[in-house]
Amino acid sequence: MKKSKCLLMFFVVLAIFMLAGCDNNDAAKTDESQTNGEETTTLNEALSGAELLKSLNFTYPDSLKITTKTTVTDSLDTSSTTYTKGDNYRMEMELPEVGNQITIYNAAQGITYQYTEGQTTGFSFKDQEMTSDLGNLNMDEGITSIDELTDIFPDNMIARVETLDGEKVIYIETTENDGQNGTIDMRMWFSTHFGVPLKTEIISNGTVTMSSVVTDISADNISDSQFTPPADVVFTDFSSMNMDDLTNIPSP
Repeated sequence: MKKSKCLLMFFVVLAIFMLAGCDNNDAAKTDESQTNGEETTTLNEALSGAELLKSLNFTYPDSLKITTKTTVTDSLDTSSTTYTKGDNYRMEMELPEVGNQITIYNAAQGITYQYTEGQTTGFSFKDQEMTSDLGNLNMDEGITSIDELTDIFPDNMIARVETLDGEKVIYIETTENDGQNGTIDMRMWFSTHFGVPLKTEIISNGTVTMSSVVTDISADNISDSQFTPPADVVFTDFSSMNMDDLTNIPSP
């Protein structure tokens, strides 16, 4: 039972990790350089859609610290802090009845680690050594960047310049339809200073099912030790396991 719960929490963290953003129109607390500094890309508000995204040329800070409040309707309300430096990332997330769940991606090792603070065991995955029909989980990418969306720009994606809490942002919306789940909309508001989403909403058949809001963001220097797994935790390597099989583990 504990193993199944641990795996469930892993997939919850992955799902939220790929959607760092926000929920409502409450003003996000940002550092002074974001609210008062110049954008890191030139905006042409006359453009929209693919032309707008392709016109952007972001300069990303080497290090970012982002605190996010995330709500999954009727099931989860949590706060998380994400640290990125180069290709490394670390996420700390408070999960109900679980505690502080920590995920670390060490780019030099090519390994993702996950464990619960205070526990002596955890598990790890090596890059590109898992098989799954779930698609590319981008385990080495902690935060979605607007450049990544530009590279995969689909025909059904909307993009335009908007204002969020007094800041110029890039609003992006995409819609997917399938016979089983109906219509799924994703809306993201990207900072023109940091190039990452400040706000994210997932809408299923007209109902907001997941939302997140960045409550603090800064480009302070981050120690390399943040991306090193703790020596007192024993990690089980799940790299060779099929993730589709993991999701089908029966409850005892």
